[in-house]
Amino acid sequence: MRLSTCFRVISSAARENVNSFRAFVAGLRGRTFTPEHDFIYVRSLEDWQKAYALLKENSSIAVDLEANSLHYYPESICLIQIGCPGYNFIVDPEAVGDGELLRDLFGDERIEKIFHSCDYDMRSLYRDYHAEVKNIFDTALAAQFLGSTHTGLGAVIKEYLGIDIVKDKKLQQMNWGERPLPDEALRYAVNDIAYLNKLAKRQKALLKKRGRLAWVVEESERMARMRFKEPLPDATAFSIIKGWHALSPKELAIFRALFQMREKIALRRHRPPFKVLGSQTMFHLAKNPKCDLSKVTGLGPFFLRHHGAELRETLKTAENLPPLVMVEFKKELPIWRRSSMERMGKLKDWRVRKGAELGLEPSLIWPSSALERLSLYPEKRKAEFQEPQEDTRDWQRAAFSDELDNLPVWGRKK
Repeated sequence: MRLSTCFRVISSAARENVNSFRAFVAGLRGRTFTPEHDFIYVRSLEDWQKAYALLKENSSIAVDLEANSLHYYPESICLIQIGCPGYNFIVDPEAVGDGELLRDLFGDERIEKIFHSCDYDMRSLYRDYHAEVKNIFDTALAAQFLGSTHTGLGAVIKEYLGIDIVKDKKLQQMNWGERPLPDEALRYAVNDIAYLNKLAKRQKALLKKRGRLAWVVEESERMARMRFKEPLPDATAFSIIKGWHALSPKELAIFRALFQMREKIALRRHRPPFKVLGSQTMFHLAKNPKCDLSKVTGLGPFFLRHHGAELRETLKTAENLPPLVMVEFKKELPIWRRSSMERMGKLKDWRVRKGAELGLEPSLIWPSSALERLSLYPEKRKAEFQEPQEDTRDWQRAAFSDELDNLPVWGRKK
């Protein structure tokens, strides 16, 4: 069914049978929860269509995700929590199918989506559903721009709403791909959206008073453009692991073979690679390919019993591989003269002072990369202040360009 047709049918049904729908959701509520944490567990396409119709009637929704990155490989979204006034939905991904309605909901610019620290969520939604999220407000960013020193969800809710949220550390390590999910896990999941609408309202009021709401809106829009990055090509994928530079070309060839073996095992077992074979163990094996495997830290009885033969064959084959030389292309570094270094120091001092004056982390005031350009090429500062750059924001240029331009750090004006 085409999306436009589907939406008309659902919206029409929702309008004609509101009382029936209210009864439907009332029947699915988690009766053991307080009203603040009542939720509707959506596990079928039919229920998701009804939830979607209700959500589309709102101007603002709260969103969070749970994934299984600690337990499954490759990772995927396992729960989607969406809240609006009066309703909290916990949506099983099985219910959303190919994500057509999800893409429409998240892409609707009329509806504000409230997240807390949304960068991982943006990447995950795009990876799993090619969903682009429009009109975002990020409460973690808002907390930063209000001067909060702790920006975890629990700390922020406590600071701005005076509400304590108990976060069970056990559930933070939860395998969200399990079915059925225990009640305490569902309580934990709904906690992540239960207060976001109230929190955003409170933060917006404070941001407006300080003239910073537009700053957070722009930063949130930048976060919304974050996308999942495809893995590196197989031949260079090992380079994501820190420390490979220290290996000799011969050791590096062995290390790459071990990395590729680990990847194959991880995909077969649907287990995160770091739980299959640790990086430090691979480094040790790359340097000592003929060692006694039974004495290697990180190679337990289970691994050797199930994958020992594959590991021995990999090491034997890798020893005959040609040395691996990685060619790195480095940008030509600019020349830092004394005047540029002094200018950089003064600009950083200004940023620290301005941050203290506004009660903000200095890094929020102006990016270090842009300060470096100003220090190295002061003659280009007019363009830096007036034209869009990859790292500086519109709000930063509007708020601080004139002050920066009038600092006594640029030398004699021509």
